[in-house]
Amino acid sequence: MATVDIHYARAILACYARSGLSIEQLLGEAGIDQDILANNDSRIAGEKITYLVKHTWARLDDEFMGCTEHPCKHGVFALMSKYSLNHDSLRRVLEQGIHFYRLFTDDIQMQLKIKGGTVEFSIKFAKPELDAGNFFQEFWLMIWHRFASWVIGRKITLNQVFFPYPKPAHHQELKNAFPCRHNFNQAVMKISFSVAYLSLPPIRNQRDLILFLKDSPADLITIPGEEISYRAKIRTQLLQQQQIILHCPDFELLAKSYNISSQTLRRKLKIEGTSYGQIKDEIRRDIAIDKLNSNASSIADIARILGFSESRSFTRAFKKWTGHTPSEYLLIYNHG
Repeated sequence: MATVDIHYARAILACYARSGLSIEQLLGEAGIDQDILANNDSRIAGEKITYLVKHTWARLDDEFMGCTEHPCKHGVFALMSKYSLNHDSLRRVLEQGIHFYRLFTDDIQMQLKIKGGTVEFSIKFAKPELDAGNFFQEFWLMIWHRFASWVIGRKITLNQVFFPYPKPAHHQELKNAFPCRHNFNQAVMKISFSVAYLSLPPIRNQRDLILFLKDSPADLITIPGEEISYRAKIRTQLLQQQQIILHCPDFELLAKSYNISSQTLRRKLKIEGTSYGQIKDEIRRDIAIDKLNSNASSIADIARILGFSESRSFTRAFKKWTGHTPSEYLLIYNHG
């Protein structure tokens, strides 16, 4: 199970609390300990983020999660998707989706612009000050990128992303969400990508949409469709191994498996804002957290599964990743 920065859990809970609701019961139902929230280095499972978003949508009856002046009734995104999916190209789907929201709300304005061989999809919040920490602006941009990718059945590779505020503390997590060049302190929030995607036809039907919306926002937080980033390819290759012990191949052999040189692969990963070492650490961290949370393996077993020669080496690495030793993490996670 992939994990995400604790920043997102805090932001969702802040949306919940701003509406006057108590977060204590929600935390208990989601299986999240408040001590985890207090640690800036903590990670949280994607399934728990999905639970928090779904519960907040339902309790607030607001798909904008209290981050705009006026609420957006729960079910509007589903209605927009059903309406726009009937068109014959991604361009028409996005245009109709934008038109739908333009008729419905003034709180979020969207625009699709074509400049030569590049498309710019921009969003503008009428009152961005209502979106504390810019959480929903990032989430809304992510939703539309993921939705567009799902419509055509392949991930839309981004050229650049623009943020109308300074680089935040969770900027590395933004690199995972938007693996491309990042620009901060810009005039408008937008993503850019190749115009070639716009002519592709939707491959989804209304039956697919029912399943997509049932799992939402899981398929919006993750990346539906064909994944072509090298970071994701490497993650998939390492996580789909059949052996019990995690094996991370030599970088030269890894590059060779993609029919490129090691220098080329290193450069491509750098463009995506990551490295092979970072990817390996992220996978080890996510596997370790997943196994610790399940209480199915001892610390010594987890160390062995992740390829550490001894538990002490694993403990040092885990503390570097999360700010806690495995034993400390277990105490926090199982608190109460």
